[in-house]
Amino acid sequence: MVVIGFGPVAARLIDELRGEVVAGRLQILVVGAEPQPAYNRILIGEAALGSTDPDLLPLSDPDELRADGITVRLGVAVVGIDRERRYLTLADGDQHVYDLLVFATGAAARVPRLVGLDHRGPGEDPRLPAGMTVLRDLGDADRLAALAAPGRSLIVLGGGVLGMELALAAAEHGARVTLVHSGRVPMERNLDRTAAALVARHLRRHDVGVEADARATGVRIRDGRFVALTLADDRHVGADGIVLCCGAVPRTGLAESAGFPCDNGILVDHRLAVGSEPGVFAIGDCARVRCPDDDCRRCHATRGPSGLVGPGWAQAEQLATHVRALLDRTGTARTESAERPDDPPVMVVKTPGLSIVSAGQLDLDPADWLADDHGRAGVAQWSDPEHGRYAKMITDDGVLVGLICVGMPRTAAELTLLYERRAELPSDRSALLRHDGPDHGFGGVPGAGTDQTGDDVIVCRCNGVSTGQIAAAIDDGHHDVVAVGKATRAGTGCGSCKDRVCEILDNRTKVGVA
Repeated sequence: MVVIGFGPVAARLIDELRGEVVAGRLQILVVGAEPQPAYNRILIGEAALGSTDPDLLPLSDPDELRADGITVRLGVAVVGIDRERRYLTLADGDQHVYDLLVFATGAAARVPRLVGLDHRGPGEDPRLPAGMTVLRDLGDADRLAALAAPGRSLIVLGGGVLGMELALAAAEHGARVTLVHSGRVPMERNLDRTAAALVARHLRRHDVGVEADARATGVRIRDGRFVALTLADDRHVGADGIVLCCGAVPRTGLAESAGFPCDNGILVDHRLAVGSEPGVFAIGDCARVRCPDDDCRRCHATRGPSGLVGPGWAQAEQLATHVRALLDRTGTARTESAERPDDPPVMVVKTPGLSIVSAGQLDLDPADWLADDHGRAGVAQWSDPEHGRYAKMITDDGVLVGLICVGMPRTAAELTLLYERRAELPSDRSALLRHDGPDHGFGGVPGAGTDQTGDDVIVCRCNGVSTGQIAAAIDDGHHDVVAVGKATRAGTGCGSCKDRVCEILDNRTKVGVA
């Protein structure tokens, strides 16, 4: 098996199949264009600004992989694939045959069409002048650290999750930050208007300037360096630097050149297989789940890559199960759909001083519900703008199918558990709000039906790590966040569970367990 790309999703696939290599049932070659082995891209901005331990970034050790018999090639790209004879060619001229081929090429940062920039093809790394960067790899992190130094002025272009997280982190680091976005409020796709307004106020209170309804049209470059962003109304926003947080584009160039089907990603079916050619797969941000069979229920209404690491890791585990079935000569493994459109992932924003969580259906408003007959649908909403707190729960026949929670971390944790378990809400929705009241206690709300301290409670949703697994790792001598992460994978995804891992560490240390 040859794996093209060595990012977080490829690392998970290889980790899942290491036992097969050690047993002599499978040979694996992984080819990474970057000189570094797999690392957590989600945390590179935080690491660059000093808010995350850099030791949390690595996800794979090439020496350990090689000791298990896995061939690792770093700093070299695949430049060609011969589908008929089933071999690929590397940039240094080496050629390797394959029985199984896995595209795990990820995505490149999306660079908007701005006058003054030298644009490249879709899915290709941008060529940007000094003072400009995206945030996709370790080189970008080094540039960000220089641009966001204390006292420097920085523009963050893009009001999505990444842009807002970065703007707040850079402001806390000491930079003078302006967030420029085209919508009325930040994170319009993930929040409703009330929640987004609270987020906008939080930005202003943390010294982040906000330019809303601002469409960027160009950049001004002086002596090869960025000096200002041009807006559609002919205004110019000057700064020492700018970070482009405008989404990502699947890397499909290699697959397209080899003739594999692509459309906003490498097209795969629910088995993650590419086209009709046997033994070719794609996983992660480069893959788009879409069956050639329009009647395939598993792939009905699936979307493009989510940009979240959790779904990519789930795909890696699914493909590993399929590969093991092939090795056992049992044919295709019985697997669930690569993407479940009826169960969108939970979005957790990591921001200093404000908890933000959303998931599922968000568009039902109480006024709409009162005006029309929505059948089994229901909506409950609570707002305390003075203290920056807001909760919204959307139900289908009493089951939670959508949620927004701002400034209420314990309520958000409870609602997340209920959402992921497809549980029915208590008849008195206001009972859930007491989690963030003065008399709160995990599991202490009558009718909530969950216990947030139980051993089976999931702490790290990206990796499915429970409280009990973290506690067991601490008992085995893993006494800091990095060590727990290496032992259990907790905290190695989006990083939003880091505080909870620290809390478990502190509690077990205080009672003398660790």
